[in-house]
Amino acid sequence: MKKLLPALILSLVFNTLWSQKALTDSLQTALEAIVKECGVPGATLGIILPNGKKISLAAGLEDKELNKPMPVGARMLAGSVGKVFFGALALQLIHEQNINIDEKVSNWFKEEDWYLRIPNAKDLTIRMLMNHTTGIPRHIFQPTFIKALQEDPMRTWKPEEMLKYVFDLPPVHPAGDGWAYSDTNYLILGMLIEKWSGEELYAVLRKRILGPLALKDTHPSYKRQLDGLTQAYVGNQNFLNLPEKVVEDGLYVVNPQFEWTGGGLMSNVVDLAKILKAIHETNLIPQELYKEMIQPVGFRTGKPSKTGYGFSTFVWNTPYGTHYGHSGFFPGYITIVEYVKDMKVSLSLQFNRDQNDGRGLHAHIVDLTGILKRNL
Repeated sequence: MKKLLPALILSLVFNTLWSQKALTDSLQTALEAIVKECGVPGATLGIILPNGKKISLAAGLEDKELNKPMPVGARMLAGSVGKVFFGALALQLIHEQNINIDEKVSNWFKEEDWYLRIPNAKDLTIRMLMNHTTGIPRHIFQPTFIKALQEDPMRTWKPEEMLKYVFDLPPVHPAGDGWAYSDTNYLILGMLIEKWSGEELYAVLRKRILGPLALKDTHPSYKRQLDGLTQAYVGNQNFLNLPEKVVEDGLYVVNPQFEWTGGGLMSNVVDLAKILKAIHETNLIPQELYKEMIQPVGFRTGKPSKTGYGFSTFVWNTPYGTHYGHSGFFPGYITIVEYVKDMKVSLSLQFNRDQNDGRGLHAHIVDLTGILKRNL
């Protein structure tokens, strides 16, 4: 028996390694097919398995003109996926300071003359900001805001300067009675985070989220020079009239700072998958608020539903059970990250083109989950 043990151990190791290679090969083939279907130059995929093992893959090109392959671990602007980070940060502070999630937002802006010019200002609650049921229009798509960005693309904005583009506008719906996604909600949430913490937003994020989780490839996108930012391409929906390639001499073509808590981060797929695992499997968010976070409201009604939007979290029902996550867009880049509850895995996918000519990213995440299901 003793003579058989080394051979048995060797066989187990070999079978494990072979199984892992088969899984990685299947995922790589799928990622290459996604690049082709979606008509993007390149893509990256990050997965964290139930045992914590990380898979990081890349396919296609970072730079088409230079024929430069997409590197594994490439850093891209994550767009609205940043709301996942800021939502977690807000919930930590809400818990520590014993703030009621249904408290009126006006309680923190009593001294601000501008606040009452926000649509539905008197009725807004923290909950409504976090699940997009405020009825506040999106400042980012107001023609006057787009014009201001086009005229001064290098400008550094204060949050209240961006909020003025929704002053006195009619609300999309009554507060708490409907649903309409709006980055403007998270600008106000970012201002609350600074009021609650007494610190600058990104400093609080580094101290509470980025540092403790060792998210070394995630950085605030508050300046044009972002070390390691992947080259990317703008598609047909070019509302800022940017050049097709968005990185020139190591600089992003405009100052991305205007996104702030609407997104506001450069990251990679492994870091994004990592924060989703932490949110859903650890005590990063206190349990009572975590339960609130994953309770979605419907996209039409804004009322509790089985699928829809929670706090900085989309909730999907799939053949593999419930998925939690978020998608993001920023000129040149699109991103999605999801956590599969029943399998305890997280997956993230990023493209370096902001136009997807194939199926939506969520559909691809579901397909990739199927590969994991068959191979784990």
